[in-house]
Amino acid sequence: MNTKILVVDDEEDITSLIQQLFRRKIQEGVYAFTFAGSGREALALIQSQPDFDVVLVDINMPDMDGLTLLNHLPTLLPNGRAVMVSAYGDMNNIRSAMNRGAFDFVCKPINLGDLERTIQKTVQHVSQLRKSAQLQEIAALKTRLFDNITHEFRTPLTLILSPVDRLLRNCDETQGSKRDLLAIERNARHLLRLINQLLELAKLEAGQLRVNPQPGNVSDFFGKLVQAFVPLAEQHGTTLTYQTDVAGTWLFDAEKVAQIAYNLIANAIKFTAGRVDLGRIDVQLKTGSLVRLTVTDNGVGIPEANIPFIFDRFYQASAPVGRVQSGTGIGLSLVRELAELMGGVVSVQSQTGAGTLPSGTTFSVELPLVASATPDGADSFDLSLWDWFPLPATEPYSRFVINKPPIDAPLVVLVEDNDELRTFLRDELESHYRVLTAATGDQGWQLIQAELPDVVISDVMMPGLDGYELTQLIKTTPTTDHIAVILLTAKATADSRLTGLQRGADDYLTKPFQVEEIMLRLRNLVTRQQRLRTLYQQQLSQPELPQPLETVQEGWLRTLYTVLEANLDDSSLNVERLAEELAMSSKTLLRKVHSLTQLSTNELIRQYRLRKAADLLRAGYGVSETAYRVGFETPSYFGQCFKELYQVTPKEFASSIVV
Repeated sequence: MNTKILVVDDEEDITSLIQQLFRRKIQEGVYAFTFAGSGREALALIQSQPDFDVVLVDINMPDMDGLTLLNHLPTLLPNGRAVMVSAYGDMNNIRSAMNRGAFDFVCKPINLGDLERTIQKTVQHVSQLRKSAQLQEIAALKTRLFDNITHEFRTPLTLILSPVDRLLRNCDETQGSKRDLLAIERNARHLLRLINQLLELAKLEAGQLRVNPQPGNVSDFFGKLVQAFVPLAEQHGTTLTYQTDVAGTWLFDAEKVAQIAYNLIANAIKFTAGRVDLGRIDVQLKTGSLVRLTVTDNGVGIPEANIPFIFDRFYQASAPVGRVQSGTGIGLSLVRELAELMGGVVSVQSQTGAGTLPSGTTFSVELPLVASATPDGADSFDLSLWDWFPLPATEPYSRFVINKPPIDAPLVVLVEDNDELRTFLRDELESHYRVLTAATGDQGWQLIQAELPDVVISDVMMPGLDGYELTQLIKTTPTTDHIAVILLTAKATADSRLTGLQRGADDYLTKPFQVEEIMLRLRNLVTRQQRLRTLYQQQLSQPELPQPLETVQEGWLRTLYTVLEANLDDSSLNVERLAEELAMSSKTLLRKVHSLTQLSTNELIRQYRLRKAADLLRAGYGVSETAYRVGFETPSYFGQCFKELYQVTPKEFASSIVV
């Protein structure tokens, strides 16, 4: 592949000079020259052919000089470089050129050898730049690939973990099937951790992983982590102990140090399992110039020839006898790369039991943690043991009683393109809610507009209309903007969560999730909506509260009240006219009003008029005048409706007001 060089110079003989100087290179196809007689002509050429490797540019030219042209090159040729070739070789011009991004400077009259060496040096630099850009692009591509693979794995994992969780809830302790269910759960969670580790490695390689230190009690943090491993260690005949002299609050990234400790302890358990005598693992956390974590086991040890390679990504030595399970070559690589990301170092010492020396391995991780002034115990993180270990470390959580929902139960629309997951969730939710399902975002949107549910639960990644777009449609359409949305996604990154929340999602759950958690979050959203309905009802039925139009926060309801206010004295205002003014059908208006207030449209119109009547009576207006002002055709009918709502006649209400 030849090197493309643009020569920018207004001298008439520059073309023949360059062609003569580089005749052989041009004939051999090493260099391909293009010529421009001014800065503007060069700019147009670069914009039409943005693949020049080197630009040889003079300083003094008509219409646009070389220094001005230099200002445009970083944007137009990010991976190309410019060399100034000029008779103005004084220090000021050289400095100006270099400050504006010139790679080098060649003085006229041109020396062939000097120019050729400069071009070769520039081409070498450009080649390195392009390789670097290519590597960055490949790294980003790999990250996207792992992200997509993670998504594809998380959905079937949800369909493994969630049904197993349901079966375990209904499984008798004496049933032999419980053991099998626990094995399924344990291995599914192990698979999930491997997937997450692959994604973590991809982010590390792409430079997208950041350290986020937060204050916390690091000693207690590791203590909880070690304690959660005890059942697994005991199951394999291994004693696990923890010692520390670290006290107080420290700044550390809980997720990353937990990943390090988790992998080292899990690795130690693998290598101590199956010993004839008792296995032993000692975990120590010590202070010094650095905080030092050591994990020591009396397992089979690592052969000396393998030690230089154990931190290499995907490296696997031959499996020793008694190992719990084969590894993937991910864990130790992740340990080293996370430690280095935080400015720490990892080391290992090991013996295989040759001669008189006992077998065993010690891994040490030194991290430059900083003590925090935050009071002890003020942890700003929360380690979810359920997500890290195959069995919950706490007492069993409360179970929902399975009952068929009443006909007036809240309505949920479930939008999920995976048939099995959609069916599973529908079956779980139907014990408490009326549930309608859709397989695509487009079908879901049609269903949502027709039924106006209380809550929408939607997957994010779907063909056609995705979960983000569906959420935005729901939250920006007046008819549906009151509906709560829960997004389900296999994309666990903070950016994905923020995108969902920015589009208006009320809650966000990452796959795989616990059914218990989605039920609780759904219950909380429904409870919040019911409280709002109660508040909106009370604003109309309790005249001592502030005026609804002045206090209501719900945007669409405020618009509705504004229309009612503008037509307050118009007795001919009915549901059809109100729907027309709000640009929706009478049926949709009824559903929307009922969703927000649990009232029919006619009831809302009447109660709003009566609520305004209470204010007018309080202001000293007579009963008859008040009746006409709020759109009633006769004072007698007004009095009848007023008493039904407030349990007193308008006259009694006016008499009870203390002046």
